[in-house]
Amino acid sequence: MQREYTEKCNIFEAHGEVMEAGWAKSRVFEYNPSQSKTKGRHGQRHCWFVNNGEVSLYLSVESILQRFSVKIAVADLKKGGVISDCLIKRLFLSKRDLPGENPVGEFLYNDRKLQLQITNTVDGVLLKCDYIDFGGFKNMYFNISLKRIAFDSLDQLAPFERDRRYFYLKRFEPCFIASGMLRVGGIEYSLNENTSRAYYDLARYSKPRKHNYQRLSSDCVIGGQRISLCLAGRVGDNRYGNENSLFINGRLEKLSQINVKSTNGRLDRPWYFTAGFSAVDIYFKPFTIKGQPMTAEMDKTTVLFGRLYGHINRTGFDKPLILDNAQAHMIFSEF
Repeated sequence: MQREYTEKCNIFEAHGEVMEAGWAKSRVFEYNPSQSKTKGRHGQRHCWFVNNGEVSLYLSVESILQRFSVKIAVADLKKGGVISDCLIKRLFLSKRDLPGENPVGEFLYNDRKLQLQITNTVDGVLLKCDYIDFGGFKNMYFNISLKRIAFDSLDQLAPFERDRRYFYLKRFEPCFIASGMLRVGGIEYSLNENTSRAYYDLARYSKPRKHNYQRLSSDCVIGGQRISLCLAGRVGDNRYGNENSLFINGRLEKLSQINVKSTNGRLDRPWYFTAGFSAVDIYFKPFTIKGQPMTAEMDKTTVLFGRLYGHINRTGFDKPLILDNAQAHMIFSEF
Protein backbone atom coordinates (compact mmCIF):
# COMPACT_ATOMS: atom_id res chain seq x y z
CA MET A 1 0.00 0.00 0.00
CA GLN A 2 1.09 3.56 -0.69
CA ARG A 3 2.88 5.84 1.73
CA GLU A 4 0.70 7.68 4.24
CA TYR A 5 1.48 11.36 4.78
CA THR A 6 0.67 12.93 8.15
CA GLU A 7 2.30 16.36 7.90
CA LYS A 8 1.71 19.20 5.46
CA CYS A 9 3.87 19.18 2.33
CA ASN A 10 4.02 20.86 -1.07
CA ILE A 11 3.03 18.49 -3.85
CA PHE A 12 5.46 20.19 -6.27
CA GLU A 13 9.18 19.81 -5.63
CA ALA A 14 11.74 22.57 -6.16
CA HIS A 15 12.14 21.77 -9.86
CA GLY A 16 8.37 21.78 -10.46
CA GLU A 17 7.81 18.04 -10.70
CA VAL A 18 5.39 16.14 -8.47
CA MET A 19 6.50 14.52 -5.22
CA GLU A 20 6.22 10.82 -4.37
CA ALA A 21 2.75 9.28 -4.55
CA GLY A 22 0.83 8.95 -1.29
CA TRP A 23 -2.35 9.43 0.68
CA ALA A 24 -3.51 11.12 3.87
CA LYS A 25 -6.47 11.27 6.26
CA SER A 26 -6.59 15.07 6.21
CA ARG A 27 -5.71 18.05 4.02
CA VAL A 28 -1.94 17.81 4.16
CA PHE A 29 -1.14 18.25 0.44
CA GLU A 30 -0.40 21.90 -0.35
CA TYR A 31 -1.42 22.73 -3.92
CA ASN A 32 0.27 25.78 -5.45
CA PRO A 33 -0.14 25.67 -9.26
CA SER A 34 2.43 28.43 -9.80
CA GLN A 35 5.12 25.92 -8.72
CA SER A 36 4.12 23.37 -11.36
CA LYS A 37 5.87 22.78 -14.66
CA THR A 38 2.43 22.60 -16.30
CA LYS A 39 0.94 25.70 -14.68
CA GLY A 40 -1.88 27.23 -16.70
CA ARG A 41 -2.99 23.79 -17.92
CA HIS A 42 -4.50 22.38 -14.74
CA GLY A 43 -8.02 21.01 -14.59
CA GLN A 44 -10.36 21.40 -11.64
CA ARG A 45 -13.44 19.44 -10.63
CA HIS A 46 -15.61 20.03 -7.56
CA CYS A 47 -18.48 17.67 -6.88
CA TRP A 48 -21.12 17.49 -4.13
CA PHE A 49 -23.54 14.60 -3.62
CA VAL A 50 -26.51 15.09 -1.26
CA ASN A 51 -28.83 12.24 -0.26
CA ASN A 52 -31.66 11.69 2.23
CA GLY A 53 -32.86 8.25 1.10
CA GLU A 54 -35.71 9.77 -0.88
CA VAL A 55 -33.87 12.08 -3.25
CA SER A 56 -30.27 12.47 -4.42
CA LEU A 57 -28.64 15.61 -5.81
CA TYR A 58 -25.44 15.50 -7.86
CA LEU A 59 -23.69 18.83 -8.50
CA SER A 60 -20.37 19.12 -10.32
CA VAL A 61 -18.51 22.28 -11.34
CA GLU A 62 -15.56 21.74 -13.67
CA SER A 63 -12.95 23.89 -15.39
CA ILE A 64 -10.17 22.91 -17.77
CA LEU A 65 -8.38 25.59 -19.79
CA GLN A 66 -11.19 27.77 -21.20
CA ARG A 67 -13.91 25.11 -20.87
CA PHE A 68 -16.26 25.56 -17.91
CA SER A 69 -19.20 23.28 -17.09
CA VAL A 70 -21.92 22.77 -14.51
CA LYS A 71 -23.54 19.32 -14.27
CA ILE A 72 -26.62 18.68 -12.12
CA ALA A 73 -28.76 15.57 -11.65
CA VAL A 74 -31.77 14.98 -9.38
CA ALA A 75 -32.87 11.39 -8.74
CA ASP A 76 -36.17 10.47 -7.09
CA LEU A 77 -35.25 7.27 -5.24
CA LYS A 78 -38.80 6.45 -4.12
CA LYS A 79 -40.81 6.89 -7.32
CA GLY A 80 -37.89 6.29 -9.69
CA GLY A 81 -36.64 8.68 -12.34
CA VAL A 82 -33.80 11.12 -12.97
CA ILE A 83 -33.75 14.64 -14.40
CA SER A 84 -30.39 16.14 -15.35
CA ASP A 85 -28.91 19.03 -17.26
CA CYS A 86 -25.48 20.33 -18.21
CA LEU A 87 -24.22 23.80 -19.03
CA ILE A 88 -20.97 24.21 -20.98
CA LYS A 89 -19.30 27.55 -21.62
CA ARG A 90 -16.11 28.71 -23.25
CA LEU A 91 -14.84 31.19 -20.69
CA PHE A 92 -11.64 32.29 -19.03
CA LEU A 93 -12.66 30.90 -15.65
CA SER A 94 -9.57 28.70 -15.51
CA LYS A 95 -7.75 31.81 -14.32
CA ARG A 96 -9.84 31.95 -11.11
CA ASP A 97 -10.28 29.32 -8.42
CA LEU A 98 -13.42 27.27 -8.37
CA PRO A 99 -15.04 26.76 -4.94
CA GLY A 100 -13.66 24.28 -2.48
CA GLU A 101 -9.99 25.09 -1.92
CA ASN A 102 -10.33 28.29 0.10
CA PRO A 103 -11.79 27.80 3.60
CA VAL A 104 -13.97 30.91 3.27
CA GLY A 105 -15.13 32.42 -0.01
CA GLU A 106 -17.85 32.54 -2.63
CA PHE A 107 -18.27 31.38 -6.20
CA LEU A 108 -21.01 32.87 -8.39
CA TYR A 109 -22.22 32.05 -11.88
CA ASN A 110 -25.13 33.81 -13.60
CA ASP A 111 -26.68 33.72 -17.03
CA ARG A 112 -30.23 33.76 -18.44
CA LYS A 113 -30.79 30.11 -17.57
CA LEU A 114 -28.68 29.34 -14.51
CA GLN A 115 -27.84 31.17 -11.29
CA LEU A 116 -25.44 29.22 -9.09
CA GLN A 117 -23.96 30.28 -5.76
CA ILE A 118 -21.48 28.22 -3.74
CA THR A 119 -20.28 29.73 -0.49
CA ASN A 120 -17.61 28.24 1.75
CA THR A 121 -17.99 29.14 5.42
CA VAL A 122 -16.05 28.26 8.54
CA ASP A 123 -18.59 25.54 9.38
CA GLY A 124 -19.44 24.17 5.93
CA VAL A 125 -20.84 25.04 2.51
CA LEU A 126 -23.96 26.80 1.22
CA LEU A 127 -25.33 25.63 -2.15
CA LYS A 128 -27.95 27.71 -3.92
CA CYS A 129 -29.18 27.27 -7.48
CA ASP A 130 -31.99 28.46 -9.74
CA TYR A 131 -32.11 26.58 -13.06
CA ILE A 132 -34.76 27.52 -15.66
CA ASP A 133 -36.07 24.73 -17.92
CA PHE A 134 -33.96 22.19 -16.07
CA GLY A 135 -33.74 19.08 -18.20
CA GLY A 136 -35.54 20.99 -20.93
CA PHE A 137 -38.96 21.13 -19.30
CA LYS A 138 -39.00 21.97 -15.55
CA ASN A 139 -37.61 24.71 -13.36
CA MET A 140 -35.36 23.57 -10.54
CA TYR A 141 -34.33 25.35 -7.36
CA PHE A 142 -32.36 24.36 -4.28
CA ASN A 143 -31.08 26.10 -1.18
CA ILE A 144 -28.99 23.71 0.89
CA SER A 145 -26.71 24.16 3.87
CA LEU A 146 -23.96 21.58 4.39
CA LYS A 147 -22.57 21.44 7.91
CA ARG A 148 -19.10 19.94 8.30
CA ILE A 149 -18.56 17.48 11.13
CA ALA A 150 -15.28 16.10 12.52
CA PHE A 151 -14.56 13.27 10.07
CA ASP A 152 -11.48 11.96 8.31
CA SER A 153 -11.05 12.56 4.59
CA LEU A 154 -9.16 10.71 1.88
CA ASP A 155 -6.51 12.81 0.16
CA GLN A 156 -4.72 11.01 -2.67
CA LEU A 157 -1.77 12.19 -4.76
CA ALA A 158 -0.59 10.36 -7.86
CA PRO A 159 2.16 11.52 -10.22
CA PHE A 160 2.57 10.09 -13.69
CA GLU A 161 5.76 8.12 -13.22
CA ARG A 162 6.87 8.39 -16.87
CA ASP A 163 6.55 12.16 -16.76
CA ARG A 164 6.31 13.67 -13.28
CA ARG A 165 5.19 17.03 -14.58
CA TYR A 166 1.72 15.48 -14.66
CA PHE A 167 -0.35 14.54 -11.63
CA TYR A 168 -3.76 13.75 -10.19
CA LEU A 169 -4.79 15.10 -6.76
CA LYS A 170 -8.03 13.74 -5.28
CA ARG A 171 -9.98 14.52 -2.10
CA PHE A 172 -13.03 12.59 -0.88
CA GLU A 173 -14.82 14.00 2.18
CA PRO A 174 -18.00 12.26 3.42
CA CYS A 175 -18.17 14.70 6.31
CA PHE A 176 -21.35 16.76 5.90
CA ILE A 177 -24.92 16.72 7.12
CA ALA A 178 -27.46 18.64 5.02
CA SER A 179 -30.51 20.80 5.59
CA GLY A 180 -32.67 22.87 3.27
CA MET A 181 -34.92 22.21 0.32
CA LEU A 182 -34.92 21.08 -3.30
CA ARG A 183 -37.74 21.75 -5.77
CA VAL A 184 -38.15 20.36 -9.27
CA GLY A 185 -41.28 21.53 -11.07
CA GLY A 186 -44.15 21.10 -8.60
CA ILE A 187 -42.36 18.53 -6.42
CA GLU A 188 -40.51 19.75 -3.33
CA TYR A 189 -38.13 17.72 -1.17
CA SER A 190 -37.14 18.69 2.37
CA LEU A 191 -33.69 17.99 3.78
CA ASN A 192 -32.97 17.89 7.50
CA GLU A 193 -29.81 17.13 9.42
CA ASN A 194 -31.17 13.96 11.02
CA THR A 195 -31.64 12.10 7.74
CA SER A 196 -29.63 13.96 5.08
CA ARG A 197 -25.93 13.47 4.35
CA ALA A 198 -23.49 14.83 1.78
CA TYR A 199 -19.98 14.19 0.53
CA TYR A 200 -17.52 16.41 -1.30
CA ASP A 201 -15.23 15.18 -4.06
CA LEU A 202 -12.41 17.36 -5.41
CA ALA A 203 -9.89 16.75 -8.17
CA ARG A 204 -6.94 18.80 -9.40
CA TYR A 205 -4.99 17.41 -12.31
CA SER A 206 -2.70 17.93 -15.26
CA LYS A 207 -2.63 15.04 -17.73
CA PRO A 208 -0.87 14.23 -21.00
CA ARG A 209 -3.96 12.47 -22.40
CA LYS A 210 -7.63 11.78 -21.71
CA HIS A 211 -8.63 9.12 -19.20
CA ASN A 212 -11.73 7.10 -18.45
CA TYR A 213 -12.60 7.20 -14.77
CA GLN A 214 -15.11 5.13 -12.80
CA ARG A 215 -16.10 5.29 -9.15
CA LEU A 216 -18.51 3.43 -6.88
CA SER A 217 -19.70 5.49 -3.91
CA SER A 218 -22.16 5.05 -1.09
CA ASP A 219 -22.98 7.32 1.86
CA CYS A 220 -25.70 5.86 4.07
CA VAL A 221 -26.65 4.72 7.59
CA ILE A 222 -26.48 1.00 8.40
CA GLY A 223 -27.20 -0.29 11.91
CA GLY A 224 -26.95 3.21 13.36
CA GLN A 225 -23.52 3.83 11.79
CA ARG A 226 -22.73 6.16 8.93
CA ILE A 227 -21.02 4.11 6.23
CA SER A 228 -19.25 5.82 3.33
CA LEU A 229 -17.50 3.96 0.54
CA CYS A 230 -15.25 5.09 -2.32
CA LEU A 231 -13.92 2.52 -4.79
CA ALA A 232 -12.33 4.19 -7.77
CA GLY A 233 -10.18 3.52 -10.80
CA ARG A 234 -8.28 6.75 -10.58
CA VAL A 235 -6.07 8.65 -12.93
CA GLY A 236 -2.30 8.60 -12.48
CA ASP A 237 0.08 5.87 -11.41
CA ASN A 238 -2.03 2.91 -10.23
CA ARG A 239 0.96 0.72 -9.31
CA TYR A 240 1.50 2.21 -5.86
CA GLY A 241 -1.99 2.74 -4.50
CA ASN A 242 -5.60 3.58 -5.12
CA GLU A 243 -8.51 5.69 -3.91
CA ASN A 244 -10.28 2.71 -2.32
CA SER A 245 -11.53 3.64 1.13
CA LEU A 246 -14.19 2.82 3.70
CA PHE A 247 -15.43 5.29 6.32
CA ILE A 248 -17.26 4.10 9.44
CA ASN A 249 -18.70 6.96 11.49
CA GLY A 250 -16.15 9.21 9.82
CA ARG A 251 -13.05 7.12 10.50
CA LEU A 252 -11.10 6.11 7.42
CA GLU A 253 -10.06 2.53 6.75
CA LYS A 254 -7.83 2.42 3.66
CA LEU A 255 -8.58 -0.51 1.36
CA SER A 256 -6.11 -2.25 -0.93
CA GLN A 257 -6.56 -3.17 -4.57
CA ILE A 258 -10.13 -4.10 -5.58
CA ASN A 259 -10.94 -6.45 -8.44
CA VAL A 260 -13.80 -5.20 -10.59
CA LYS A 261 -15.92 -7.32 -12.88
CA SER A 262 -17.85 -5.11 -15.24
CA THR A 263 -20.67 -5.81 -17.65
CA ASN A 264 -19.09 -5.00 -21.01
CA GLY A 265 -20.87 -1.68 -21.26
CA ARG A 266 -24.28 -2.92 -20.08
CA LEU A 267 -25.29 -0.37 -17.44
CA ASP A 268 -28.41 -2.34 -16.52
CA ARG A 269 -26.35 -5.31 -15.27
CA PRO A 270 -24.67 -5.72 -11.83
CA TRP A 271 -21.03 -4.77 -11.16
CA TYR A 272 -18.94 -7.01 -8.86
CA PHE A 273 -16.17 -5.85 -6.48
CA THR A 274 -13.92 -8.35 -4.68
CA ALA A 275 -10.62 -8.39 -2.78
CA GLY A 276 -8.59 -10.91 -0.79
CA PHE A 277 -10.18 -14.01 0.71
CA SER A 278 -13.69 -12.58 0.99
CA ALA A 279 -12.28 -9.37 2.51
CA VAL A 280 -14.48 -7.50 0.04
CA ASP A 281 -17.33 -9.28 -1.69
CA ILE A 282 -20.03 -6.86 -2.86
CA TYR A 283 -22.01 -6.13 -5.97
CA PHE A 284 -23.79 -3.05 -7.25
CA LYS A 285 -27.24 -3.56 -8.76
CA PRO A 286 -28.54 -0.62 -10.83
CA PHE A 287 -32.07 0.67 -10.45
CA THR A 288 -34.03 0.08 -13.63
CA ILE A 289 -37.17 1.70 -14.98
CA LYS A 290 -39.03 -0.39 -17.55
CA GLY A 291 -35.83 -2.35 -18.11
CA GLN A 292 -33.65 0.74 -18.59
CA PRO A 293 -30.92 1.75 -16.10
CA MET A 294 -31.63 4.79 -13.94
CA THR A 295 -28.92 7.13 -15.20
CA ALA A 296 -28.12 10.79 -15.70
CA GLU A 297 -26.15 11.64 -18.86
CA MET A 298 -24.29 14.96 -18.71
CA ASP A 299 -21.71 15.68 -21.40
CA LYS A 300 -18.95 13.10 -20.77
CA THR A 301 -20.23 12.12 -17.32
CA THR A 302 -22.76 9.40 -16.46
CA VAL A 303 -24.21 8.85 -12.98
CA LEU A 304 -25.84 5.45 -12.42
CA PHE A 305 -28.08 4.92 -9.38
CA GLY A 306 -28.63 1.62 -7.57
CA ARG A 307 -28.01 -0.44 -4.42
CA LEU A 308 -25.17 -2.44 -2.86
CA TYR A 309 -25.29 -6.03 -1.62
CA GLY A 310 -22.65 -8.17 0.08
CA HIS A 311 -20.12 -7.66 2.85
CA ILE A 312 -16.73 -6.23 3.82
CA ASN A 313 -14.57 -7.94 6.43
CA ARG A 314 -12.60 -5.53 8.61
CA THR A 315 -9.40 -6.23 10.50
CA GLY A 316 -10.01 -6.64 14.22
CA PHE A 317 -13.78 -7.17 13.94
CA ASP A 318 -15.53 -10.52 14.47
CA LYS A 319 -18.45 -9.78 12.18
CA PRO A 320 -18.35 -8.48 8.60
CA LEU A 321 -20.02 -5.23 7.62
CA ILE A 322 -23.20 -6.16 5.75
CA LEU A 323 -24.12 -3.72 2.97
CA ASP A 324 -27.32 -5.34 1.72
CA ASN A 325 -29.77 -2.87 0.21
CA ALA A 326 -27.50 0.15 0.78
CA GLN A 327 -28.15 3.02 -1.63
CA ALA A 328 -25.17 3.69 -3.89
CA HIS A 329 -24.21 5.12 -7.27
CA MET A 330 -21.49 4.82 -9.89
CA ILE A 331 -19.88 7.69 -11.79
CA PHE A 332 -18.28 7.25 -15.21
CA SER A 333 -16.35 10.15 -16.67
CA GLU A 334 -13.90 10.99 -19.43
CA PHE A 335 -11.61 13.96 -18.88
